[in-house]
Amino acid sequence: MMRFRLSQIAALYFLLLLGVASGFGSETWYVRPDGGTRYSAARVAAGLSAQCDGKHNAPYPGKGVNRPCAFNDYRFLWDDQAEYGKLRWVIAGGDKVILAGGPWRVGFSQGATSNDPWCRGGSGPFGCTNPPIPAGTPDHHTQIFGENYASCSNNNHPDKSKMTQIFGGFGVYTPMNIAGTQNLDLQCLEITRHSQCTLGGDPPFPSGCSKSSPIDDYDSDGIEEDNKTANVNLVDLWIHGHPGRGIKGPIGGEVTATRVDIAYNESAGWDFDDGSSTPFGTGAVWRFNYSTIEWSGCYQEYPIVHHYSATSCYGQSNQGYGDGVGTAPGQELDVSIDHSIFRYNTQDGEDFGHVDHGRHTFQVTNSISYGNSGGAFKWGWGFTKVLFENNVAIGDCDRLHFPLGDAPATYNAHLGDFCRSGDAISFNFEDGTETLFANNTIVTYFPTVFDMKCVPITDQGQTNCRNARFDFKNNIVLGYSSTSYDYNGSGAGPAAFCGAGCNETKQNIGIFNRDHNIFYGMRGQCIANHTFFALSGSATNESCANPLFEHQPPVSRSSFRPGLLDNYNVSLSDRSPARGAGANIPGLTNDFSGRPYATPRSIGAVEHGSPYYLPPD
Repeated sequence: MMRFRLSQIAALYFLLLLGVASGFGSETWYVRPDGGTRYSAARVAAGLSAQCDGKHNAPYPGKGVNRPCAFNDYRFLWDDQAEYGKLRWVIAGGDKVILAGGPWRVGFSQGATSNDPWCRGGSGPFGCTNPPIPAGTPDHHTQIFGENYASCSNNNHPDKSKMTQIFGGFGVYTPMNIAGTQNLDLQCLEITRHSQCTLGGDPPFPSGCSKSSPIDDYDSDGIEEDNKTANVNLVDLWIHGHPGRGIKGPIGGEVTATRVDIAYNESAGWDFDDGSSTPFGTGAVWRFNYSTIEWSGCYQEYPIVHHYSATSCYGQSNQGYGDGVGTAPGQELDVSIDHSIFRYNTQDGEDFGHVDHGRHTFQVTNSISYGNSGGAFKWGWGFTKVLFENNVAIGDCDRLHFPLGDAPATYNAHLGDFCRSGDAISFNFEDGTETLFANNTIVTYFPTVFDMKCVPITDQGQTNCRNARFDFKNNIVLGYSSTSYDYNGSGAGPAAFCGAGCNETKQNIGIFNRDHNIFYGMRGQCIANHTFFALSGSATNESCANPLFEHQPPVSRSSFRPGLLDNYNVSLSDRSPARGAGANIPGLTNDFSGRPYATPRSIGAVEHGSPYYLPPD
């Protein structure tokens, strides 16, 4: 027989007490349409039905109280409708919630009044969302999953047909509040709204949302976070159709998105600015893997009929916004982006230009940006260790000016701000910054391809960036002359590099080395010296030659037409001078499409023979 010492018994008893006191648990809770009402003592005392315990994946049997069955409403997890003004999760930190069926509503019921039983005595219809979700531990997260979470993706793409839908209505600001929550997993969920009214854009189309009685059945932002949100995993999510942001607010630690599609959110895709420029928490890290941000700045039709389902899009000058990713000034953040897509946003694909404090890392690999009205990629001087490798940027900034696929004819009727940024890729240095820009492919008709600038941090005693280093290797830069958007009407193509408006003297960066690059279609001298803003550097093994991609459209200005860069194939043809012409990059083995680089390696993001086009959308 096993015997325990008194000290062991005391320790075990202490751990049990600690678990009770912290509310930490490992229960699984179920919500399904054939479940029943939530059991609670308060519901029984109020004379309300209290049918199910919520801890069993079973329907309500038809009679009885506190039976072993699922809840029949997602909102029962935090609102028993019985206690005036009290919203409390029934789950504990570390518990799992499985949502089946749906769609599941958050907020007052449609057509409700101020006496709606959901959030009764709470903060009214606009605040009728879930309270902070109980936090798990780093090793045992709280989990809210759709029922198909174990099979919710195919080949690193989310399977939207498998997702369980949560939607917000009756003016609620968000159907998924993760502000203040740590150690949380959300998986296999569609987060959306069921309406078409607008909160921004001028003129509002098809109509503005009524915020007074009768309140329209809309929400604002898909997910709300804050600078205490940390250790959160977002997996296999589709966040779309919100008249505000897809995801909004700063973060307080690591947040990782994997196979997440953020689409057709009118204000922005993922906006780290909560409207008050609230700083991130210490140690904030954003990871974005195999994910997409698209059509930010655009309202989505409801119900969805078209493949391109934008009813109306707006830019900043049309009282809209439209960044795929946006940040407020004065922020500190580490960023890692891999195998991700930024497309058809009415402003920048991603804009991390306001991360301008501290010394942080910025890494973008195997990712693509195209069809955005602003820049493809942007980052600020708070990033002092930068890796930009194996990426494709198609700077087709005038694309949304014209019809696109089956998108409704109204989609761009009120849209402006095309080619608003003037450069395809822009970034800043501070003293000591190290940047490796390797094996990328850039195709654009922007006036400038790369806009780079030194930002001395004077309060740290920096007066220049003489210790900054920029290594530019194995890249292809192809310039077009657009007939619809042309630099001063010259038809001369883009300039390759500019520093601080192309007027800065030799104090921009310290060392600028270029090696094994191909430029073609550049304005002026095809391979200019471009070291007028560097103190030192070199340019070796470069050529001014047509890269000869597979099925490459003509580069001549007379051949340019809207949509020319659609479905662009950046794999190298048999005749490409980039084949086998690159320098070795330690640690880089596969190209953008996942195919091993040849030996010797090629220049650009996609190796010869890789059957790669723009990703399907």
